[in-house]
Amino acid sequence: PRRSPPNSPRCSSDTSTSILTLPQPTPPRAAPLSSTLHPSASKSAAPAELDGIAAAMTAELREKISSDYAKLRTELWSEGSFDPNYTYYAGKQFMVVVLWALAVAVLCCGSPASLGQIIVSALLLSLSLQQAAFLAHDTLHNGMLRRRGRTSCRTLIGQFNAGLLLGISCEMWLQEHSEHHVYTLRPHKDPQFLYFPLWLQSLKEVPLWQAELPASRRARVILWWCVVRLVRVQHLTFLPIVLGIGRFNFIGISWAYALRKRKLYDVLAMALYLVWFVAFLIYLVPTARLRVAFVVLHYASLGVLHVQLLLSHLSTRQFTQAEEAALGFFAFQLRTTRNIRTEWWNHWFHGGLEKQIEHHLFPQLPRHQLHAIAPRVRQISERHGIPYLECTFGEALSLCLRDLSRLSVALVTVDIM
Repeated sequence: PRRSPPNSPRCSSDTSTSILTLPQPTPPRAAPLSSTLHPSASKSAAPAELDGIAAAMTAELREKISSDYAKLRTELWSEGSFDPNYTYYAGKQFMVVVLWALAVAVLCCGSPASLGQIIVSALLLSLSLQQAAFLAHDTLHNGMLRRRGRTSCRTLIGQFNAGLLLGISCEMWLQEHSEHHVYTLRPHKDPQFLYFPLWLQSLKEVPLWQAELPASRRARVILWWCVVRLVRVQHLTFLPIVLGIGRFNFIGISWAYALRKRKLYDVLAMALYLVWFVAFLIYLVPTARLRVAFVVLHYASLGVLHVQLLLSHLSTRQFTQAEEAALGFFAFQLRTTRNIRTEWWNHWFHGGLEKQIEHHLFPQLPRHQLHAIAPRVRQISERHGIPYLECTFGEALSLCLRDLSRLSVALVTVDIM
């Protein structure tokens, strides 16, 4: 069905928490949209000088790009591209349940379960929860239901996939991910990419982090000594930390957030996750040693999801608040986001993250439409000379590790004082 675009040009990941408004051309020094939507984003002053990419963007070019972007968005609304296909999403939800059931069935075939059964079951459960995470992402982005906003149906589907199955806080994700979409990769501000001093993504992060160090010279020197050594091996610690600790960290910060903010639905859903997961281990895995092996393998293989999330943005560009305004929304998102090149047989594994550029430009667009609109987005980028970043999963991982290695020695010349 054909639909008219909404009266005001808005596209939101969560209409009840934050709105990504279609940016209008603004001068380089003007306050960007995100400072209005998220007042905390303007607390730290941006550097006076724009980097080369932002400085090269003229007001005329920015206006042309914004016009083309707005035109495409209007066309997509009129074509009905924002209408989700319920059959498609029902199939995805069915796959999540089937994979979960298979993980249980494998352990029930023969008693006691062997090491081989443990391995297969752990991998199947990881695949089920990975796909559940993608469904939660689509739901909470208002891309899975025609009625958008904070509805009871959206809450139910989101809590089922994110809270009950994955064991994480929906409310925490909504807050952090909405901010991530507004100021993607902004140094020391994007809540989903605050990894320094563990990993250094850009030297633009350093002065913002240093400003928060204690006033004591001794404390600053000790902290900086530790930071330099952490960053020095960041290319070696990246995968072990993501795969080995990422899942534990995600659950831990979810509980901390839900309890601190008193998010009762989150607490209930995450508690039910712990109930079924502990029961799974006790009743289906025969010995303590095998239970430990199951948890380690399951959490590590589910850590691939965290790698997928990171590769969508790592080793692209980081821009300050002023630089974001200078570039305009379309160019800013393409400069900070990367697509993963897939084939017809493996794109399902990435859950829409393989078209991260299109997703960041149109957060409410259903996953099954992302591939269809990609050529039109690429056409705009090529028309205006904006790089359209796309590579395979292996190439993206290799690029990120090489970039982390390059940056690992960058702090040697930085003066802590």
